Amino acid sequence: MHSVTEPYANALHADNGVTAWLGSDEAGEQMVAATASGLIERRDLDGGLITPAFVDGFSTTPLVSHDARNALSSTVPTPRSVYYAPLDMNASDADGIYIAANQLDRLEEVISGIKPPTQMLQESTEPQQLEHILSVLEQQPNATLMRSRHRVLINHDISDKQIYRLVESHISVTLLPDIIDGLPVIYAPVAALLAAGVHVATGTGEWTGSIWTVLTALIEHRDAAQRISTRAAFNTVSRDGVRVWPSRIAQENMAAGQIAVGSPADFNVWRAQELGVQAPDVKAAHWSTDKRAGTALLPVLSSTDSAPTLELRIRDGQAL
Repeated sequence: MHSVTEPYANALHADNGVTAWLGSDEAGEQMVAATASGLIERRDLDGGLITPAFVDGFSTTPLVSHDARNALSSTVPTPRSVYYAPLDMNASDADGIYIAANQLDRLEEVISGIKPPTQMLQESTEPQQLEHILSVLEQQPNATLMRSRHRVLINHDISDKQIYRLVESHISVTLLPDIIDGLPVIYAPVAALLAAGVHVATGTGEWTGSIWTVLTALIEHRDAAQRISTRAAFNTVSRDGVRVWPSRIAQENMAAGQIAVGSPADFNVWRAQELGVQAPDVKAAHWSTDKRAGTALLPVLSSTDSAPTLELRIRDGQAL
């Protein structure tokens, strides 16, 4: 079970759509016998791995049946989406405003017409566009930037100075992979962003394959210095994917994207070839199956192996 708060847990109890308990199989059986009344549905994982349902940082495809995602950011208002209205669309029912890369010349006009905590999701396809975004936003008072917590969609090189300015302006980054030869590729310096304290989420964009494949692109970044651990990569499509949402929505869902007592009971059950904990030597991608360090297990990911298989979805505490 991938729970940061209870890394040794191998059983959970969900009640009324909420995670009510985490622990061992034996303790779970005793607790249910002592406290539960009525019909209790039991599921044996049989070696499967439970993780929080994915939070997609940005996608052009809505949720579908048997989807491993439970929420996404989108420019289309769909169920379980954080909706960013494109420019020239009615934004009255939107959660934020989306500015495409070819519309960044209107950024000053847009920002002059909104008030915090309205959040902008801005697309940047090259360093010069990010420079323009930073230059415009830096003209805003710090208190305004803190309340709005704007986002940028990005997958290009970012200088150390630009990373510093992202932090100073309270701007989060959502990584959006390029699709090269049928596979997602990440170019942005994700390790440097995380090390500087930038909030980073990962989106799928037009990718419709497994999100684990996108995470593998982060782990096997083409720049060895920018490779990150599987745990850090997974965070970008779970709890960190929630943190980059507009302030009100993020606060209302602050327990989402994780498995902890009190969190929403939105899980996926996976079948993976191997589970492990990545060792500190990230560049070498060493793995250990020893949980004594108290780190929750995740699938061992590699571009040479098949991605984990989704066996069961649990939404609002109900097995689907």
